[in-house]
Amino acid sequence: MRPRVKESDVLTEAEVRRLMFTLLILFAVTETACAAGGGLAERLFPSSGIGLKIIGSGLSPSGSSNLSATQNPEDLNTGKALLLSAILPGAGQYSIGCKWKAALFFTIEVAAWTGVIYYYNRGMDKEDEFKKFADQHFYEDEYRGVEFDLARSPQWGDSGAYTGDPLQWIEEPWDVKIHFLPAQGFTHELPTLEERNANRSDDQQFYEMIGKYIHQFGFGWDDRYGDDQGTPWFDGRSPNSEHYMDIRYDSNTYLDWSSLAIQIAMLNHVASALDASFTVRMLKRRAKAEVSFRKVRHNRRDVLAGGLKVTW
Repeated sequence: MRPRVKESDVLTEAEVRRLMFTLLILFAVTETACAAGGGLAERLFPSSGIGLKIIGSGLSPSGSSNLSATQNPEDLNTGKALLLSAILPGAGQYSIGCKWKAALFFTIEVAAWTGVIYYYNRGMDKEDEFKKFADQHFYEDEYRGVEFDLARSPQWGDSGAYTGDPLQWIEEPWDVKIHFLPAQGFTHELPTLEERNANRSDDQQFYEMIGKYIHQFGFGWDDRYGDDQGTPWFDGRSPNSEHYMDIRYDSNTYLDWSSLAIQIAMLNHVASALDASFTVRMLKRRAKAEVSFRKVRHNRRDVLAGGLKVTW
């Protein structure tokens, strides 16, 4: 029986959402990389010195435009960029010249959908594997025989002994059966083959219960052992049921990762669309930086203090 993956070893869905939100904030903060031609520090403090008042486009001391867009910022359309990136992450960024962001969002999109397909296929392959294994090693008739024998004994239920035949017992509703079965251990009705064929959820419930509720359904596994019969429920072990649950665990893990990859893809669409619209707004806005100096009194001395005000 393979060891379980600790919860701390993988990212939870909440952690992934927080990561995507952090990336979105990071993109918003780094808009100056697209709106200005160089680093923010270089723009604010060039080697030639900086005046007390700087008014220019893109924080340029000379007042010239250093935008990295491929067209006039005034011709850019916020709604168009948002729509393009909502449809295909990175498309809006590419249309306005922010190619490194376009590549980043598009890479996330490809990676996310690759994960969706890959993990879904792995999960479904494992599902086929555990169903085939259960069909080979779990005997439904064996379990129902034990269940019927317990129902016929007056000592376990609160309604005495069941007097019907096995076929009648199978057709009885669960709220009737529980009054003839032990109060401990027997908690779930096992769907019949007809019910499973008619309803997919019943089929899923069948394959979940036979491994999960071992105290009730352990009687149906072909390698059960260690049951001392001192209780009306199964208190032994079944290596096959444990191996079966490992396969189910793998299947559910793969399907969970596929679902998580879908959420990442959807968040990527939203983040890319918002980032594209913010970038356009940044490109169309003139930036203004002001530096001022004044004397302040500190430790009985006059100290020259400087201040920087940036307006986007």
